[in-house]
Amino acid sequence: MALALPAGAALAQSAAPAVPLGPNPSECEIQAALFGAAGPGCPSIVMKRPPPPPVTAASPPAPAAAPTPAPVAVPTLPGPPPDPPVAALKAGLRAAFRIGFDFNSARIRPESRAVLDRIGAVMTAPEAATARFRIVGHTDAVGGDAANRALSQRRAEAVADYLADQHGVRRDRLDTAGMGAREPLLPKKPKAAENRRVEIVNLGG
Repeated sequence: MALALPAGAALAQSAAPAVPLGPNPSECEIQAALFGAAGPGCPSIVMKRPPPPPVTAASPPAPAAAPTPAPVAVPTLPGPPPDPPVAALKAGLRAAFRIGFDFNSARIRPESRAVLDRIGAVMTAPEAATARFRIVGHTDAVGGDAANRALSQRRAEAVADYLADQHGVRRDRLDTAGMGAREPLLPKKPKAAENRRVEIVNLGG
């Protein structure tokens, strides 16, 4: 499912900065980046996320403290509520992957298939069974805006097709977007290779 975005639009659902993963991340690292915690059998992993952009608007003054209300007796419920799925708890987390493509093409290079295979395994694990994901293609600033956006969209769709065809991830769990060079990973180096990436956003259940 292709997601049409207006020119210059940002992905509001993905406010958390993307974790840039290395060229060969493990399934545990992918789980930690997309869900906030690694799955069963993984070591404890803490992903270092980039800081959010600074907020320039002045904060409004704190309101005056309201009087403390009298305590209210609440009847005890029969047992704790069930825990929500891990994927839903961490909706909005995203990770950036170095997926290689042929030059000016959406053909996935063979050396990147192993990473996509690990991503597919994470998406089809029981703890992620209800999660939906957005796959976002990004380019560097070499080339025109229209061409870059079209290329990044085709690459995002190629990744979604691979996950669906090779790992059985339902396409209704995946949507795609192409941002071109509009959201560089390194804003001060818009032509850097690191900006050519595919990000995956956890949209929750």
